[in-house]
Amino acid sequence: MTPEMVLLSITLWEQKLMPELSFTYAAFRYQPGFNEFNKKWRLSGIQKIYYNVLEKELGGFGSSPGKLIWPTGVTTTPEGDLVVKDSGTGHIQVFNPDGRPKQSFPYGFEPIKGLGDITCMRNGVLLVTNGTKIIQLFTKDGELIHELKSPKINWPYSYGIAVLKSNSIAVSDWNSGGKINIIGVDWRMNAVLKTHAIEGFHRPVRVAVNKEEEMLVTEGQLFGRFQGCCIKVIDRKQSVSKTIGPQYGNKFTFENPSGVCVDHQGNVFVSDEAQNCIVMFNPDSSLCAVVATHGLQGPSGLSVLGHGLVAVADCYNHSIKIFRYR
Repeated sequence: MTPEMVLLSITLWEQKLMPELSFTYAAFRYQPGFNEFNKKWRLSGIQKIYYNVLEKELGGFGSSPGKLIWPTGVTTTPEGDLVVKDSGTGHIQVFNPDGRPKQSFPYGFEPIKGLGDITCMRNGVLLVTNGTKIIQLFTKDGELIHELKSPKINWPYSYGIAVLKSNSIAVSDWNSGGKINIIGVDWRMNAVLKTHAIEGFHRPVRVAVNKEEEMLVTEGQLFGRFQGCCIKVIDRKQSVSKTIGPQYGNKFTFENPSGVCVDHQGNVFVSDEAQNCIVMFNPDSSLCAVVATHGLQGPSGLSVLGHGLVAVADCYNHSIKIFRYR
């Protein structure tokens, strides 16, 4: 028996006894640098990393409640509900923690399909961008509270959105190559106070904020590898302090990174729409691991659910998939 056959037999035996460790033989065989447990992960709260462990799938093609056509953004509420922005129907779908459809309401449509994102504030208010100069504020029950708009907001195409600890908003846009706009808001009056642009980006897509209030920005590409294809880290002084990629790990390269989120330990998750995978980095990006490589077509927005779970908007499969990573 060859070493490869022995390895395959051992792997299949482990899968039979421990299905939660169901990474495939192909992944194990061809990604030796990724599928090794590393003691250093314990520093970021991770002791054992799971691969391709699909816990739950929500949605399926359709426009009725609970169904999705082109899900692109996903976030969670303080109560644990999962909220999905569906660009295919122009609706926001709310699922309870068990995955059952709970609420559906319209937000409108984007001038360019697929632009925009969704995030949730600490008070449960949903913030929605749709590729315009307007930021919509909804309750999770679907009531439109307000539309943030001001002459100070001068970009044509909004995309990703995140809330800083100061309650300012970070919004990415593709104007003049790409910027991250920091918006100061008076939330009592729902009025824009000031805006500040951080320049030097190439097609910035989505934004996430870690506990140090650093912003992590994905730079994707729609038409092949040009500039970008990386994650840029903006420090508290609002300057780019670090770039992750295009090459990362053991000879892996980002092609079209899209979604990004951070868990409570500071580990960073990135979806790559071209590679159809989800990658996880530890807080200082010195270690990385693949969380999901199977069954994804155009993975877009990401959100951490807690209890070692991460949700991804699986755009071209018309669904939300929830994977276990710890």
